[in-house]
Parts: sequence; structure tokens; C-alpha cells
Amino acid sequence: MTQVFDEEIYDIVERGLLGKGLTEAETLKLYQVQETSKEAAYIRWAGQELSLRAADGKAEIHAQIGLNSTICPKNCKFCSFASCNSSRKGKFELAKEDVLEYAKIYMEDGANLMLLLTTASYSFEKLVDMVGSVREVIGDDMPLLVNTDDMTLERTTALKAAGANGAYHAVRMREGVDTEIPVEMRMETFANLAAAGMSLSTCVEPVGPEHTPEEITEATFRCIGTHPVSAGVGKRVAVPGTQLYDLGMRTDVSNANMVAIYRLASGIEPRLNCSANTVMTAASGANLAWAEVGTNPRDTVERTEHGGRGASFAQQRKMFLASGWEIVDGPSKGWML
Repeated sequence: MTQVFDEEIYDIVERGLLGKGLTEAETLKLYQVQETSKEAAYIRWAGQELSLRAADGKAEIHAQIGLNSTICPKNCKFCSFASCNSSRKGKFELAKEDVLEYAKIYMEDGANLMLLLTTASYSFEKLVDMVGSVREVIGDDMPLLVNTDDMTLERTTALKAAGANGAYHAVRMREGVDTEIPVEMRMETFANLAAAGMSLSTCVEPVGPEHTPEEITEATFRCIGTHPVSAGVGKRVAVPGTQLYDLGMRTDVSNANMVAIYRLASGIEPRLNCSANTVMTAASGANLAWAEVGTNPRDTVERTEHGGRGASFAQQRKMFLASGWEIVDGPSKGWML
């Protein structure tokens, strides 16, 4: 028997293609669509169509350098760094000379943005020093972001003075339940970044099989409300030794659906839609990917490029070219506020 296409979903997607965003009710309807249905395939096509228009067919590869894997007291149940999990033990930090060498390599590779990742255990004074040192290596035009602990206005101001342009920060799924971080603290950090004149990269993440369409919709509109330079949806990676490991992971098909829905819900802003981690997500509206070295919360090796999950710049470039994107040449735009 021929399956009848759901006209309500078709109409919502058509409104999304106008690039002006969707309502929460419309977005919820899309998140409720069965992931292998013909409606889902149409959603993925539409997400790619709108992203190509929003970004003029250009994708970006941002470079992430993980500075440490020292056990973190924030106890995010999905993270290999958390003290409540058994994924890692002890203290590890990248030497400054290694960090600067990685930064130089990424500049030669053609990275569009540089990001320094730390746990909440990393010394803030060291981070400020590292930001200043990396800034000297990458020059004034390359955006430099941090992904670190929650920050006061004093700290965001200090990081900007040292040479950082913004931060990756997110209210995680079930924040305060699956983590020991109050949502209010995350929102204060967003406010402090804005007050210091720093830009924001964020995401609806990490999404697992247990998260409902209602939860994902709420997180989507919280993200949209922060007016970030980049955002999107990312599925949780099940890391052995973490408390959420046994809950498993969403499929790549599900992740691609969510990527497309975020694009339709947010409209043509932001220009960068994450996270492109497969050809399928990159062909469903995701035009931002990360090349990763150093420590990584989604695996358990000391350096993610040594047999871990971290993708190289060449691998991410190949993924985007396979899904019809061109790579931006030069530094990413829109981060220097």
C-alpha cells in the first residue's frame, strides 16, 4: 500500500524554507516525525537546501585543541573527564610547546577558527596565558575561542583582553540532572560573554535516545534565543566507563534529521549549522565540523589523534566535498564583535 505523505509536515517544511524560522509547535511536530519516513527524507533535503542558501554553499572546519584531561568535578555523566565516571584517571596536560605546534599545523592546514578546550579543573591563569600565546602564533585575523568552565564577567573580560574572541558554551541536555551544573549558571555565562563583547558558539547536545521531542524542542529554542554565531544539534557519543553509556546512541539518520530541523527552526541564522560528523549530516544542513587534537571528552585515549575519535582536517575536508560543500578559504567571519 502506498504511504500517504503527511501534508501538515509538508506545509511546516515549506514555511521553514522561507528562512524566517518556525514556531515551537511546528518544530515539535518535525521532531516527532519517524526518522526513516518519507517525511524525514524531505526534512533532510529542506535542511540542506536552506543551509546552502544561508551560507552561500560554504562550509567551515574549526580546529579544536584539548589542553587537559584532568578529572573534572562537574560530573557530567556522559563525559570521559568526569570524576563520577571511570573512563580516565589522574592528571594530564598538554605542554605549551605542543599546543603552539598544533596551532601552527592547523594554520597551515587552512583551519577557519581555533578553539582551546579545557576541563573545569584547568587553571584559569594558565588558560589566559595559553590564549595569549596561541594568539601570537595564529595572528590577529583568526578567530580564537575557548571551551572551558563557567565564567564571571571578570573572567570573560580577561580572556578577551588576552586575545579570545568568544567561547563554545551550552546548556546540556538535562543540565543539573545528568550534570552538577545549574542551568542558571550556564545562562549567567552566556550573559557574561555578551557583556564582555565575546561571541557564542553553542549546540543542542548531547542528545541521546532517552530525550523526548519536547525536550529537544525546548533546547532548540533556548539555543536560538542566545543568538549565536554557530549552533545546531549533536548526538551523544556513548563513551565506555561513563554512566550514560548503557543508554546507547541515536543513529546517524536521527542526527541528520535533527540537524535539518534545527536549520528550519532557526531560519537562515546562524550561518554555521553544526554538527557535521558524517556525510549524511553534512548533506542534511550541517556546514560546521571540527578537526580535533589533544584531549577529547568523547573518547578515552590521552590524545584523540592517537587512535581516538578525533578527525583530521583532511578527513573533514573530504566529508564536506563528498556532500557538496565548498570549504571557506581563510578565517571564519562574524566572531569579532
